[in-house]
Amino acid sequence: MGNLVGLGPPGEKDFSEPLRLIVVGEDVHGAARIQALLGRDSDVQVCTGATRLRRALHEEPVDCVVLALAGSDDPESAIRTALASVSDEPVVVVASSDDALALRAIYEGAQDYLLQPNTDGESLGRAVRYAIARKRTETRLARQALHDSLTGLPNRALLLDRLNVAVARSRRRPTSLALLFLDLDGFKNVNDNLGHEAGDELLVEVARRLQRVLRPGDTVARYGGDEFVILCEDLRGQREARRVAERARGTIAEPFALSGTQVTLQASVGIARARSEQTMPQELIREADLAMYQAKRRGGGVESYEATSEFELESRLREALQHAGLQLHFQPVLGLADNRVLSVEALVRWEHPERGLQPPAEFLPLAEETGLIVDIDHWVLAEACQALARWRTDGLIDDGTPVSVNLSSRTLRSTELPGVIERATGEAGIPPGLLSLEVTEASLEQDPRGGAAALDVLATLGVRLCLDDFGSDRASLRTLSGHPWSAVKLDRATTAAAATDTKLGRMLGGVLAAQHAADLPAIAKGIETAPQRDALRRLGCDAAQGFLFAAPAPAPELEQWLARSAGR
Repeated sequence: MGNLVGLGPPGEKDFSEPLRLIVVGEDVHGAARIQALLGRDSDVQVCTGATRLRRALHEEPVDCVVLALAGSDDPESAIRTALASVSDEPVVVVASSDDALALRAIYEGAQDYLLQPNTDGESLGRAVRYAIARKRTETRLARQALHDSLTGLPNRALLLDRLNVAVARSRRRPTSLALLFLDLDGFKNVNDNLGHEAGDELLVEVARRLQRVLRPGDTVARYGGDEFVILCEDLRGQREARRVAERARGTIAEPFALSGTQVTLQASVGIARARSEQTMPQELIREADLAMYQAKRRGGGVESYEATSEFELESRLREALQHAGLQLHFQPVLGLADNRVLSVEALVRWEHPERGLQPPAEFLPLAEETGLIVDIDHWVLAEACQALARWRTDGLIDDGTPVSVNLSSRTLRSTELPGVIERATGEAGIPPGLLSLEVTEASLEQDPRGGAAALDVLATLGVRLCLDDFGSDRASLRTLSGHPWSAVKLDRATTAAAATDTKLGRMLGGVLAAQHAADLPAIAKGIETAPQRDALRRLGCDAAQGFLFAAPAPAPELEQWLARSAGR
C-alpha cells in the first residue's frame, strides 16, 4: 500500500506559517527520527503515551498529530488509544508495511498512513498538509450534514439527536423539558410579493434573532420551510417555557427591512413538554406541531399541548366518520386552451360540532397519525365515485371526464385498497379509468419500493395515477419517469409565483418540458389571478384549477356551476 497523498490542494490552511505538530511514539528514538524529518519549519513537540498527548492538546491548539508506531509491540492498540485522545485534530500514522493495520488506522479516523521504510521529509510534510486539508473537508461536510445550509442552524437530524439526548437525560435526572414549534404567519406573502431571495433573507434574520433571545442552553433548529423548533432544558416550570415562546414571538414581531421594504410578521408557537418517563422524542415534536396548528387556527399566539384535547379531537373525528359528519367539496380542472372541464377533484371536509367546517389541514395530520386516514380515504373513494356517476347520468359532465381523489401514504400501502377501488367503481357503475388517484412524491419516499409496487398494482386495475405536487423541493425526474402516471400536478407555490418571478418561470418551463417529454399532461394548482393563468399558458401548461375558475364547493354548488358552464 503506497502513500495516500496527492488527493487535491491542501485547502484553506495557510501553510506559509510554521505548523504546530505533535509526534506521538512509544519509542522515543523513533519519534525523534520523525521529528527530525519534519524539519525546522515546523514547531514539533514529542510526547509518549495517551495521557501526555491529551495534556498537550489541552494546553494549546495543534495543527496535526503524527503517530509513530516503529517498535510498537501492539500498534493496533496504540492507534485506537491515540485516536481516542484527539478530537478535531488530523492524524497521520507512520508505521510498517501492513495493509490490515493501514485500513484499521483509516477506519479509526486517521487521515493518512505512511510506510516507515519509505518515509522521507518531503513525503511526510506533504502527508501532514493533506491530512490537515482532509480534516477541514471532513469537518465542513459533517457540519453541512447536520446544519441548515441557509441559516446555519441545526437541521432536523441534529435536532432529533439533541432531543434524544435531552429526553434520556431528563429520565436519569428529573428536569423540566419542553419543545417549542414555531411557524411564521405571513411568510408566503413575502415570497409571493418580494420574491424567494427576500424570503431567504427573512429566514436568515429570523434565525439570528431567535439565537439572540434564547437562553444559552437552548437549541433552535430550522425544521423546514418557515418552521423552527426550540428545545428547552432545565426549565423551572411551564411558565418559563411560555416566556421563552413569548420572547421568540416578540423578536419576530419587530419589523424586518427586506429589499428596501419594511415587513412585519407574527409567529404561532406550540409548546409540548415531557410529562413522564415514557415520553418519546417524536411524540414531543408531534405534540408541539399540533399545538402550533391550534395557535394558528386561533389567529396566532402561543398554545400548549394538552393530551386530553387531542383524544377528544380524535374521538370527534371518529364519530364524524361513522355518522356522516364528513362531506366532500369538489373543484374542477379546466383545460387552459379551451376552458373545457377535464376532471373534478374531490376534497374532504369535516363539519365539527363546535368549530364548524374544517379544511383538511385542520384534521388530516391527526387522522394520519391515528390511522383514521385509511377509513377516511375509503369513504372519499366511494362518495366521489357515486357523485361522478350521478353527474354522468344527469348529463352534467362528459362521459370521459374522471374524478380524482388524494391518497395518503398509509392508504396507498393498504392491502385493502384494490378491493375498495373495485367495490367503489363497481357499485357506482363507472369504469375504473374514470377514477384518478393522486399521490405525492413525499408519500412515496417513506417506502420507495413498497410505493412502487402499490402503484403497479393500481395500474393493473385500470385506474389513472396522478403525481401530485411535482416541482417542489422533493420532485425528481426519476419519480416522473419511473411510475405509470397519467398526469402530473405542479406544486402550488411554484405555479402561484410564475407570473411575478421571471427566474422561477424559466425553471417552471423546464419542468413542463420534462413532463411533455414524458408525454404527461401538466396541471397547475392554486391559480388565483389572470396573470398567473396567462403565464402558465405561455409556458405550455395544459390545465389548471384554482379560485380563478372555481373554488372547492359542495356537490350541489358544483352541479350548478357545471350547468352554467354547459349553458343550461
